[in-house]
Amino acid sequence: MTPKTILILAGATVLALVLALGLSGPNGRTSGEQDEPLVPGLREVVNEVDAVDILGPDGEFVVRLRRDEARWRVPEKDNFEADFERVQGLLRDLATGRRADERTSNPEWYARLGVQDVGEPEASGVRIDFPDSELPSLIVGQADSTEQGRFVRLADQARTWLSDGDLEVPTDRIEWLERSVMDIPATELTRVTVRHPDGETIELRPAGDQTQDWVVFNVPDGREAAPMWELRPLANGLANLRLDDVRRHDAVPDDAIGALFVTRDGLNFVASLFQDDLGAGSESGGGWVHFSVSAEVTASEDGELSEEAARISADAAAVNERLSPWQYRLPERKFDSLTKRLEDVLAEVESDDEEES
Repeated sequence: MTPKTILILAGATVLALVLALGLSGPNGRTSGEQDEPLVPGLREVVNEVDAVDILGPDGEFVVRLRRDEARWRVPEKDNFEADFERVQGLLRDLATGRRADERTSNPEWYARLGVQDVGEPEASGVRIDFPDSELPSLIVGQADSTEQGRFVRLADQARTWLSDGDLEVPTDRIEWLERSVMDIPATELTRVTVRHPDGETIELRPAGDQTQDWVVFNVPDGREAAPMWELRPLANGLANLRLDDVRRHDAVPDDAIGALFVTRDGLNFVASLFQDDLGAGSESGGGWVHFSVSAEVTASEDGELSEEAARISADAAAVNERLSPWQYRLPERKFDSLTKRLEDVLAEVESDDEEES
C-alpha cells in the first residue's frame, strides 16, 4: 500500500494554500464598471483571506469556512476539514471573475434574477461574505439561460451584472466538507472479519496473491460461498469510502457491529458500525462508523522494533490520529456492505439432480 492510499483526509498544507491565480499585475482589460472584478479588491489579497461565510436564501448560514495554519475548516462541524479544492475553486473564480454584462438596477426585477437580499421572502440566491475584511459581500443569483454565467450583485450596490463564468456555490453544508475518508481497495487487504453482537461472524481472505477472488471461512455444512460479485462489496468496504456527515467521536453503542480490515503492510482498521437516528451533532440519522487503527508488528527479543516495523507503527499512529477523533455517517449502500450477515455471503449447494436438469 502506498502512503497516498492511507493518508486519510490528507488535505492541503500551508504551502498549497497559495492559489495559482497569476496575480502578477495588470491584465490589459478595459476600464469602467463593465469588465471589472466581481469582488473588487479580492484579487490582490486572495492568498490572505482566512474567513468566508456563505448565507443561504433564508439568510441563515450555509457554512462558515475558516483557515488555520494548515487547512480550511468548518466550525459548524467541530472544525472538521473543509474540501480544499472546492474552497480554492470558489476563491479562484471570485478573484478572477469579471462583470461580463450590465443588467438591471431595479429592485423589482431582482427576484427574477435571484439577486434580492438573502432573508427576503422570495430570495433564491446566496450571499458570500468575507468577515473581518474590507471586501464587499457578493450575492450570487440564478444562472443565465443563454450565457455561461450567473447574475450577481454586490450587496451594497443596486446594479446587477452577469458574470463571465459560472460560480458553483453549494447550499448543502455537507458539500463543503472533505468527504473522502479513505480509499483502500480489496487488493491491499489480507483479511476481512465482521462480528455481529449475537456472535455471528464472517471471515473473508484472498484466494491467493495473484487473484481478486475471496474465500469465505467457516462455511456451514450444506452451504457454499455466494458468487464472487456478492463478496466483493464487503472486501472493498474501505475502497472509495466517503462520508455523508461527520461529528466528534464520543462513544459507540454496546450493540455496535465490529469489522476488522487487515492490510498487507500490517495495519489493522477496526470499524465500529451502528445505526443512530437521533445522534447529537448530526444533521440526519443513518448508519455511522468509528475507526481505530493500529499496527500489526512484532518486536525482536530485545524489545526493539526493526526500522520497517517502526515505520509501520508510525503510519498507524498517524492514520489513527486523523480517523479516531471522528464518527462518519456512511452512504446507505456502503453501510449495508460493511454490515452483511453470514447469510448474505452464502448460497445453497446445488444437488447433482439440479445440475443435470
